[in-house]
Amino acid sequence: MARITIEEIAQVLAEENWKVVSTDYQNLDTEMEFMCAEGHTVFAPWKKLRTKRECPVCKQNILKENKPIILEKNKKEYRVLALDQATHLSGWSIFDGDKLVKYGVFEASGQEDVERFHQIKEWLISMVENWKPDIIAIEGIQYQQNFGVTTFQTLARLQGVLMELCYELDIPCQVCHTNTWRAHCGVKGRSRSDKKSSMQRLIKEWFDISITDDAADAIGIGKYVADTHKKKNEIISWE
Repeated sequence: MARITIEEIAQVLAEENWKVVSTDYQNLDTEMEFMCAEGHTVFAPWKKLRTKRECPVCKQNILKENKPIILEKNKKEYRVLALDQATHLSGWSIFDGDKLVKYGVFEASGQEDVERFHQIKEWLISMVENWKPDIIAIEGIQYQQNFGVTTFQTLARLQGVLMELCYELDIPCQVCHTNTWRAHCGVKGRSRSDKKSSMQRLIKEWFDISITDDAADAIGIGKYVADTHKKKNEIISWE
């Protein structure tokens, strides 16, 4: 059997965005230094990592694995369900008070706008039934030249569908202006892509997770509404 090389180990790890920090490899039991996909240092022999990559730091972060669980609602906490409005891939997040407890992305696969709107509506009804949020935060729409009028109109129609659904379900709905929630979160950049990358970096800084820009925006929207509600309650309590 050919002896494995450190270059081969690096190649295997690269598929999962891990890296080899050590420059020497003797055998499977050699204690080595690695870097996980989130940038944490991991000390372990290749014997331990060759079949399953596991970082002790990531293992302690409940948001890293984002397991498919639904948390029971704490009556003392204000639960926010936030949506990054889009007609195909919609990011979403759940906040209990100022704590992020869940996030994800929903994909509407319909060919026509009305079919996707219906799918998104049914999905949101299920989310409300499962999570029982106190408020639903929806990202506002803004006209952008690189999107065009057609996309703007489609998003406007979807926003109307979501607002009407919130009314039917008797759940408060807050439309969040993009510039407002981004300013609250400290998003930087001039172009749309720069701002989305900035939000992803902030999520990494706050929660130590690397996620898609859709989910990152949804977390930013949720954080804005959660923080605003908390601040409002603090002012009321102080008076």
